[in-house]
Amino acid sequence: MMRILFPAALICFAASACSETTQVSDDLQESQTDASNPTGRTERVGANPGERPVRIGEGGPRFDACQAMGRVTGLRQADLDVLIAPFDAAERKAGLSAGQLVHICTRSHDQQWLGIVYDDTAPAEGDNPAANGSQDCGVSSPVRSKRNYDGPCKSGWVESTFVKLVAG
Repeated sequence: MMRILFPAALICFAASACSETTQVSDDLQESQTDASNPTGRTERVGANPGERPVRIGEGGPRFDACQAMGRVTGLRQADLDVLIAPFDAAERKAGLSAGQLVHICTRSHDQQWLGIVYDDTAPAEGDNPAANGSQDCGVSSPVRSKRNYDGPCKSGWVESTFVKLVAG
């Protein structure tokens, strides 16, 4: 009995799946009405194809989103390059001066690169943060799950050699 019911159920299922058809010409007609975007695709806003976002929450929901703080130090040039991805050939995003505090959120597998979050309006070393509008960046408290950092501060990748751990 089971042998007869299974093929019959499979035929009914297949027939119902094929009952609704869509013509390619129907979709084509709709897509051609939007002259500025005929394919209907949406671009990732503000994203570079080679960019690797900084992840927060890697310690889990019981720890701060970024578990450490560091200070830019030991520079050989005017500023530390903040890159869009954790490798030497990556595009430069910004630069950080000596003494700048950063939130350390993640690391590359080889430990050479740090994924950081930083306030680009932060005060210079020794200044009063409250007076200069420095902000917390939303990473000093836990997040529910791991995710890409999306603001309000800036983020990127820096060489770990030039960041000294100050807390965490």
